[in-house]
Amino acid sequence: MKLGNEIALESGKQWTFDNNVAPYFDSHVQQSVPVYLEGHELICFISDFFVRDNAIIYEVGSSTGALINKIFDRHHMKNNVRFIGIEPVKSMVEQAKKQSKGKHIEYINECIEVVELEPCNLIVSYYCVQFIEMGNREYIFHKFYEKLQPDGALIIFEKEIINDSKINEIVESCYLKFKLKQGFSIDEVLSKKFSLEG
Repeated sequence: MKLGNEIALESGKQWTFDNNVAPYFDSHVQQSVPVYLEGHELICFISDFFVRDNAIIYEVGSSTGALINKIFDRHHMKNNVRFIGIEPVKSMVEQAKKQSKGKHIEYINECIEVVELEPCNLIVSYYCVQFIEMGNREYIFHKFYEKLQPDGALIIFEKEIINDSKINEIVESCYLKFKLKQGFSIDEVLSKKFSLEG
């Protein structure tokens, strides 16, 4: 089944980022998620308050490295700053390394659950928590809390389930209309939705 942006998935299979997604991920996510790039810009603005000399910056779920690259571009002139992307999907890390060529950005090809974080100044999680198993989320947030410096920050952008069914219906409808306006077909939208459900 086709999911848009040259991304296809065998019928009945669950969505995964390993299915030849990496080369098309950036265009797909920009077309799929409202104000995706504006979120990157906001995070870069917020990072100004936390990235200073000798800082350590993590992006959890760094995918192709687009966001950590933007944070790097904004702060690379500061002294001894480490920029670290954490991404479990090998093909995404390979794509990120291509996009980061010549930049001092480190990538860790592991799930956040097993990574030993160093004391840090900024952790960014951009639409990543939804892909962490529910039972591991509390552990992850505790890990973030333990490793953030007292003047550090955790920035999270995430989809949210709304308990009010009417508001949820409105949000779902608006999101569907957004995706259709972006050029996805009904079949592509539904195929992606069903593949995410498992």
